Amino acid sequence: MCAAANRVKIARCDPAADKEILALATKSWADAERSAYQLIMDGLLQGGQANQIVLLAAREEDRLVAAQLAQSLPGRAAIVWPPQFNAANNDCESIADQLFGRLPIELAQAGAQLAQALVAIRDAQAARLFAAGGFTHAADLLYLAANLGDVGNGSTSLPFDVESFQVGDEERLAAVIDQTYVGTLDCPQLDGLRRTADVIAGYQAVGEFHPELWLIARHRAQTIGCLLMNLHLDVRHAEIVYVALIPEVRGRGWGKELIKRAMELAQGAGAERMVLAVDAANQPAIRIYQEIGFFEFDRRAVWVRSLTENSK
Repeated sequence: MCAAANRVKIARCDPAADKEILALATKSWADAERSAYQLIMDGLLQGGQANQIVLLAAREEDRLVAAQLAQSLPGRAAIVWPPQFNAANNDCESIADQLFGRLPIELAQAGAQLAQALVAIRDAQAARLFAAGGFTHAADLLYLAANLGDVGNGSTSLPFDVESFQVGDEERLAAVIDQTYVGTLDCPQLDGLRRTADVIAGYQAVGEFHPELWLIARHRAQTIGCLLMNLHLDVRHAEIVYVALIPEVRGRGWGKELIKRAMELAQGAGAERMVLAVDAANQPAIRIYQEIGFFEFDRRAVWVRSLTENSK
């Protein structure tokens, strides 16, 4: 049985030294993602950035009963994994409440303003714990992929102009991203939870950032949208981290053309597959991706919690 909550103490631990606690907390990692997450953690520890890892332990006297892990991310965000317990039972909500009570404080002190978690769609226990911990279900995400083997290189003729993002022009990019949020069907619940400048910083930290692969679309001297793509060349993937058009030009098929241009660039950069995530409720976008040849390979629920109240 789970320890009585009033006998449990929560403490932040050293992820480099407290191996038993870290091993328990990382049971939350999916098998398919374990090696990638382990590489990230090892890199942070070896690079002297252990402060970006928040590892909490719940103990009853000297006995470890639960652990939880989170990581601060660029752009004032953090990723949070669900608590893990030393014994299987159905009575640990009070322990999880204490962990979730401490975790936002630690993340906010590190500068994070938004905590987010990706939960398997059928993981009802994790969903219940996040909801009790102050998180809100923001969206269900479909993870899509397309093989690039048959894509041409630079052959798409566009009905608008495209230019590459220039480092230092973040203000202009933020302005067009803000315009694309109007009427968006892609995770509208996340709009306004962080400054757009912080969102851009987060995008830049995904995989390998190459400014020439961040495309800004213009039509008749008006900036009409953008497509931001990063690389994961260790696995030969390109990832669209954001793509959208302003409301005035939607419905013309231009989004599809912009994605096709990005696929050509991705293949030219050495990628063999393109991946992205899209809100399951965004049916117009999903139809476009399917027409281009994207297929679903995973699905996750996004849970979020604002941390601004913890930073005051």
